[in-house]
This record gives sequence, C-alpha cells and structure tokens, in this order.
Amino acid sequence: MRHIAVLLAAGLTTATLVVGSHASVGASWVSAGAPPDAGLRNCRSRGEGTAPIKLSVTPNDVRFGPLVIGFVRNRRATGATERSDWPFVAKAPMLLPARSRVVLAVAPEAVTLAAFQHEGGWVSAVRFTACAERVPAFAYKGTVGATTFFPFAIAVRQRMACIPMELWIDGRSSPLRRVVPIGRHNC
Repeated sequence: MRHIAVLLAAGLTTATLVVGSHASVGASWVSAGAPPDAGLRNCRSRGEGTAPIKLSVTPNDVRFGPLVIGFVRNRRATGATERSDWPFVAKAPMLLPARSRVVLAVAPEAVTLAAFQHEGGWVSAVRFTACAERVPAFAYKGTVGATTFFPFAIAVRQRMACIPMELWIDGRSSPLRRVVPIGRHNC
C-alpha cells in the first residue's frame, strides 16, 4: 500500500498491478496485460532431423526475442491456397532455445490479416514450450539438444504482408511487439 501512495504522490495516476508466484523452475508473472488464450505447441509436437537442430539466423529469418521465425522473408515462402478465408500460407518453422516458453500472437489490430496454424485450423495465438536439452530424440540416437524446432505456418490475406505481432515471454509482464515481414524482405 505504501508503494501505491508513493506512486500517487509522484503524480502517477495509473499503475499496473503485478502479482507473482514462484515455482521451482523460476518465477511466473501475471499482470493486468496477460497473454491471450493460445493453443499449445509443446515438446511432443516438435520436428526433428537426423541430429540436434542448431539455432542459426539467416537473412530470410526473423529473430523476435528468443524466437526465430524461419524463412518468412523469402518471397517464395508464401504459397497460394484454395481457401477464401486465408488465400496464402507461409511455411515458417519456429526455433526456440531449450526450456523457453513464449506465446506468439497476431497483434489485436491485425487479427483479420494473419493467423497461425494449429491442430488443423487457424488461431491468432500459439503457446510454444521448448523441450529441455536432455529430452530423448525420437528421430535419431541422442537428445533434442539446445534448440527445439516446431513445424509451423502463417496464413495471410496477401502474398506479401507486414504483420504486427506480439511475443509474450514467460516471466515478463508485457509483450515484445514487432512488425514481421511475410514474403518480403522488410517492412
């Protein structure tokens, strides 16, 4: 209560209430600005190759906080569909460091411009939970390693688009915001 009085005395009329709860794995924070409800992509929904995936960023990728959105800047990444609601789709693999937990969301002002692939449909937000480094791989002998790869796709209304997105990182009370180029090099 004393902190609220100090804020008001300093001339601040609004404050965000942040309530934290500590778990054995670290702190998890809930605030007035919480991430949207999101479909879950967990460790079991990962993709694998013949060896652990390496986290690297190419000129066709977009780094967004700890998340790397693959191939979205490539003009050939976006292909036509036969759907009238989402006429174009970009295959966009997601790479996330081990043990990371994030929610990727289309910004509220852009939900009519893009959507994310999830369980055979399209949603405006997806929660990604990366594997721990020592999780056994299912496609090769060894462990998943330092990076989790998620096969993924982003649906858009136009072949080339600039889509505002939010990335909610577990443990933070507000999202990172970025305009992500889809099928174009920059916005």
